[in-house]
Amino acid sequence: MDEIDFRVESARKLGMDHDLVLHGGGNASVKVLETDHAGRVIKVLRVKGSGSDMSTIDRKGFTGVRMEDLLHARRIDEMSDEEMMDYLKKSMIDPSEPSPSVETFLHAFIPYSYVDHSHSDHILMLTNSLMGKEELKKILGNVIILDYFPPGFKLAKKVMEIVNRITPDVEGIVLSRHGLFTFGESARESYEKHVRIVDKARKYVEKKLKGALFTKKFESDGSFAEDLPVIRGLLSKNYKKILLVDRSDEAMEIACSEEGELFPESGPATPDMLIRTKYDYLYLPGRDELEQRIQDYAEKYEKEYSKYVKKYPMHDPFPSIVLIRGFGLITAARTYRECSIIRDQFIHSMRVNSSAEKIGKHSFIPRKAAFEMEYWPLEEAKLKKFKPRKLEGTVSLVTGAASGIGLEAFRKLAENGSTVIGADREKSISGIAASISNEFRTETVGYEIDLADTGKIVKMIRDIKEKYGGIDIVFHNAGILKSEFMEDIELSTLMLHFNINSLAPFVISQEAFRIMKKQGIGGNFVFNITKNLTNPGAGMISYGTTKAFSAQLSHYIAKEGGKFGIRSNIINPDKIFKNSKIWENGVLEARAKAKGISPDEYKRGNLLRKEVLPEHVANMLLAMLDEDTFGATTDSMVPVDGGIL
Repeated sequence: MDEIDFRVESARKLGMDHDLVLHGGGNASVKVLETDHAGRVIKVLRVKGSGSDMSTIDRKGFTGVRMEDLLHARRIDEMSDEEMMDYLKKSMIDPSEPSPSVETFLHAFIPYSYVDHSHSDHILMLTNSLMGKEELKKILGNVIILDYFPPGFKLAKKVMEIVNRITPDVEGIVLSRHGLFTFGESARESYEKHVRIVDKARKYVEKKLKGALFTKKFESDGSFAEDLPVIRGLLSKNYKKILLVDRSDEAMEIACSEEGELFPESGPATPDMLIRTKYDYLYLPGRDELEQRIQDYAEKYEKEYSKYVKKYPMHDPFPSIVLIRGFGLITAARTYRECSIIRDQFIHSMRVNSSAEKIGKHSFIPRKAAFEMEYWPLEEAKLKKFKPRKLEGTVSLVTGAASGIGLEAFRKLAENGSTVIGADREKSISGIAASISNEFRTETVGYEIDLADTGKIVKMIRDIKEKYGGIDIVFHNAGILKSEFMEDIELSTLMLHFNINSLAPFVISQEAFRIMKKQGIGGNFVFNITKNLTNPGAGMISYGTTKAFSAQLSHYIAKEGGKFGIRSNIINPDKIFKNSKIWENGVLEARAKAKGISPDEYKRGNLLRKEVLPEHVANMLLAMLDEDTFGATTDSMVPVDGGIL
């Protein structure tokens, strides 16, 4: 193992402890000798690069920056954040590597080979209080305590002022309301210093705090579940958002606690969280005046933005965190992953703030400094380049999602950023969902269900509502087809077709329609019917008549949903064979035989003489959902059939 291998090993140890490092936070570096492109041996700082996660970081996660350039910057008095990043990029060994950390200069100025940085909860429990520096040193040992400075060149210069105080017996630097830095000539030395200081803080906190961290004040109340679509709609006035509804044990502890009511305007654990969490969270004491309370929050944010920010456009003013008395915790964002990060940051912030209050009266940075951090120029530059995927913030349901058209629709919706629930009776649906989620980095769920069971359908829609806050898109795709002529049809066969092709779409639509109305942000139903609706063929009575029911259902949804911005449209595909279970067990061969042609001729039996694929239907689905393309279209039918002969 070389120096970088040791660096990777100890950085991962820190990163895997979520009381130290959360979601891409923390930092680590090592100073090494490398040979540059001209064959010269130079000193290089290898520091965590942008986008790297400490818990999984590898050698490629550490960006190389020339130490000579970094140390030269000690002579520079001032740099804006933009100038700093430009300087760092020009000092990189390899321009193709990720951008180096904003704390690169700080790591360079500390005169040790290895440097570690974390946002330890237990350190913050002490520094986020009114406890004095001398008292902190008594607890933590021989450390240097610095007041809060925003990350960047100013903080690095502040460290420069105290470099001569970093004698061999100094174990670390504590940055108030920010975190801990330790250092050493080996990875082990720096890591052990880090663990030792954090352990001192932990022991002090555990000794000081007696009893439960959160004081129970209110009883559990599940009645808010019915209001989740209302809340989602109110939070989605500027753009659609997913909700993460957390009713876990700890979330419920906080929701029922005195502290939950106490800290809405106290700020998060660290200033870097402000970019996601904002300074305040919204506390709802009951179901009354939901809209007014959410609007009041937004107006307060807009007022403070006008006071503290001049240079950048205002962020969405609605809360990303809603704590509901007795019910639980809600976080809101464009993606479920972002909701999860915000949720974790809030939980850790509540642990920190509650502990700090009990230890020495909680205290955070002023509002002005908080808005400067939330509207940090480097983050604003990222936001300017950010372009969300078309369907981010939406929740979709696809029935019959394990194969054929449904599977392709599942994939296309996820690829475009939607949170997708794929429903199917196949047990493989969970694995399919996991694979799609990994491929497109979006939240997907496989829901195993028999659509002939209306009770399970109602439960599925309730589960979707209670996990994500609502629903925006329903693609009715599941179907059953058994080819029989009039005199051969058994009533049980007809009823099976009716249950899957007619009744299931009705129950799903009714439940989803109610939710969409409550949300007040529109919605989309798309029905996969069949060309049999307009061009019926012999031997398809059970299939065609039950699909006709769903087609009529689509018309009525369009009529009744229009004034609520709810659209309903029909796709009429024909002969989609690829990966389709509906044509298995001899159905294709039987239909071809009835026409007196071969199966291959049957597949290409259209004006274009080409096989129609699931991708053609899935792409039409996406077009129908696109507001710029079909936003003014409802109650329509579009054929995807190659042209009927």
